[in-house]
This record gives sequence, structure tokens and C-alpha cells, in this order.
Amino acid sequence: MALVSDIVSSVITELSQVPGVATQIYASDRIRQFVQNAYRMEISEMWWPKYMFYQTVGIDGTTGSITSDIKGPRNFVDDYENIAAVYKDGSNRKLREFPQSVNPNLMNTGMSTWYVAPDYGVPHRPFRVYPTSSTYNVVVWARDSETLPLTNGSNVGIDDLLLTYDACWMYAVDDGTVPAQVNKYQLLAQKRRSRLKAMLAQQPLELDPRFPSGAIVYDEPQQDWFTLDVDPLA
Repeated sequence: MALVSDIVSSVITELSQVPGVATQIYASDRIRQFVQNAYRMEISEMWWPKYMFYQTVGIDGTTGSITSDIKGPRNFVDDYENIAAVYKDGSNRKLREFPQSVNPNLMNTGMSTWYVAPDYGVPHRPFRVYPTSSTYNVVVWARDSETLPLTNGSNVGIDDLLLTYDACWMYAVDDGTVPAQVNKYQLLAQKRRSRLKAMLAQQPLELDPRFPSGAIVYDEPQQDWFTLDVDPLA
């Protein structure tokens, strides 16, 4: 977590301005807006673990709406695009996205497949389940976010270095006096973003869960696992 004021100060220093937010009477508010813009862009880039949470909610058997609000550690979840996955309680299979080509009134009782669709009829309950007669619980994997607009005292969970490079790039583009500086911060932001994504995908992925691992079955190491960022020739 990083304070927005600290990120603003880092941007001011990176841009070779006079250090200290108080000395940048005109630039600090603008830079804080760039930091907020960077935050809003980066949080939708992927499902960052710091902003993800699980919650179990019930389904109204008449309307298909959920019976409780979706709320994370920071705020309520109001937007459907912040719902990463919905699972039927007791199942590992995600509910499917409701297709636009299907009449929802034909989704009747007795179906073996369930769907999830956006629903903004009730605040903090951004989806419903079809068929609407469903009465089971669902497990929601969702993303909450910081309260906007960001203030100097706001804490953000997105990497502070990435937000600094993003904000520096936005400022340098508007300034336009040093093209090499624009390219510098754009490349630094891209590299940092790629590195963060790689760091979140470093654990081994099981290729075939049917086979038990261990020397009893075979002696070759990592036969049923695939690990990212491992050079096979090393």
C-alpha cells in the first residue's frame, strides 16, 4: 500500500521539479489527477490479488437476484465488470455468461445449466442468476476498489512504482518538450507492468490432476507440472 501524496512526490522528483507537494502549487493537483487516472487504468488491467475477495450470497427464488450486498474490505461492489467469477456453492464450475440471443423468460425451472447476467435494479447487487427460480447459494469472486476521487491521504494497492511511471508519462506527454522522456516513461511503465504480471504467475500449474505426483509413479521431476519463467535449457 502507498499513499497518494508519496506517489505525487515521487512524480515531482522524477520530473526534476522542486521536491515537496507544497512547493508545486499548480502541478500537484494535476499530478494527483494523473495518479488517479493511472490507478483507474491499471486496476482494470487484471485481477490484482490485493483487491480481490470471496463472498457467499443467497439467491432469491422468485427474481433470481442475490439476497445480500456484495461488499469488499474497502467498498461495495456496484459494477458487473468487477465480478470475476460466480460459482454454485459446492461446485468448482463457474456459472456461464447469459447469452444476449436467449429470451430470459424462457429460462424455466428444471434446467441443468445456470447463468449469470448483469442486474442494476438494486444497489450493490450487480448481477442475477438464471433460471430465476434458483434458490441455492453462490460464491462470488469480486473486486472492490478505492473511494474516488483519490486524496493525498488515500492508500492504493496498485504498485506505487507503476503508478509513478504512468503519471510521469502522462505529464511528459502533455509537456511535450522532451520526446525521449515520453518514450522513457512509457517503456518503464510497460516493463514494470509485465514484471508484476509475471510475479503473480510464478507458481507451478498442474497439467493433469488425475496423476498423483511423487517418486512412486515416476522419478522424473516436474513431469506433471508446468512452471512459468523457467528456461528449459538452463
